[in-house]
Amino acid sequence: MGGGESGIDTVPEACDLPDAERGRPTLVIASFATSGAQFVPVDGCPTLGRGRPAAGHDPARVQVADQLLSRRHLRIVGRKGGYNVEDLGSLNGSYLDGRRLDKATTLSDGCILLFGSHAGVFRRVTDAESAALAEEAASPLGPVATLSPALALTLAKLRRLARTENELLLVGETGVGKEVYARAIHRASGRGGPFVAINCAALPADLVESELFGYAPGAHSTAIKSKPGLVEAAEGGTLLLDEIGDMPPEFQGKIFRFLQDRLVTPLGSTTCRRVDVRILAATSRLGGGNNSYPLRSDLVARLGAEPIRIPPLRERPEDIGPLAAHFAAGAVDAVEPAAFRALTLYGWPLNIRELEKAIKHAVALSPDRRLRLEHLPTTVQGALERGAPIATRRKPRPAPARSELERLLRQHRGNVSEVARSLDRKWAVVGRWLARHELRPEQFRQ
Repeated sequence: MGGGESGIDTVPEACDLPDAERGRPTLVIASFATSGAQFVPVDGCPTLGRGRPAAGHDPARVQVADQLLSRRHLRIVGRKGGYNVEDLGSLNGSYLDGRRLDKATTLSDGCILLFGSHAGVFRRVTDAESAALAEEAASPLGPVATLSPALALTLAKLRRLARTENELLLVGETGVGKEVYARAIHRASGRGGPFVAINCAALPADLVESELFGYAPGAHSTAIKSKPGLVEAAEGGTLLLDEIGDMPPEFQGKIFRFLQDRLVTPLGSTTCRRVDVRILAATSRLGGGNNSYPLRSDLVARLGAEPIRIPPLRERPEDIGPLAAHFAAGAVDAVEPAAFRALTLYGWPLNIRELEKAIKHAVALSPDRRLRLEHLPTTVQGALERGAPIATRRKPRPAPARSELERLLRQHRGNVSEVARSLDRKWAVVGRWLARHELRPEQFRQ
């Protein structure tokens, strides 16, 4: 499969890959609850309906504890190249991406199936993602275990990196929880010092250096006595440079130098001191934009082998129900199906922070511990008319360039299994890329 004008090959669409490489087709079922998620393999063409879930049940008969479901509510049927879903004449109906299901319809990755008070998100779950989901369910890195296969894989990586002294750069839209996961990394690191978060966007440009590194007496007109900076306040612990993209380039250079030697020189002083602190950074944009600066490439490289992306909430709708229940904090006994559908289908442009505000708003308006559609903000209610955001779909990941494959082969001394593991791809996929570029692993084993 040739590349485009850029010369970079792309991954085949999911429908062109064999099942072993694109993951096992799975329906991730969640509700307005912090527990009880079901991962239902659909390659057995199951029928789903009301009942009590039981261990070791027939894979062709999936039972969900939901009184709003019919005993035989919907069915998933295999077809050439994929799967169809059809409603079985249920009393309350089924919805696919917000539209009532009135005929057999094809399932695609990330589509949202709504039935009763539950949502099912169709995913193709790889073995690595399945293991990461199990690890996350047993010991969540954040306040709520993610049900998203892609995020679970990212969090598994963060768990391993948390136990190192490596600097890390977290990238994600505003409100996705970058600081929440930074705090979790600090807790998992075992470092005994404090966690200190600095909002770089809130630091006045003329005070950045003194706030970060402190100052000596006489450094400026108000410097009557010395004052330690925020870097020293994190001694023995972790320092988070939040929204580092809002830091002017000249101060990015000072941060880079500090990362190199861990030496602090207060403003107005000639004496430096070594500080034991781990640095984490976060940004909502790497390339700059309104009110931000492009991050220096050497600083990005110094902050980690690669930026770690936290996906927005609209790319992981399976997490909305459990997160909403977490924010309700036990103040809701029941959720009207229309309200649950609106919560699941809304695009959440401000991410988890916006979801938290919406749930607390609805809880305050509910007189009887029952969350109804009219209790939600009008923008969220409108999701019932608009349907699901397109971003719930996974985009095919581009194949690495020849130079990247050569670098990994050198790094792993021609071990294709290690190259595949570092790229989170199957051995056979990497093997095809190597053959396409006429790269021979044995040449890198010296």
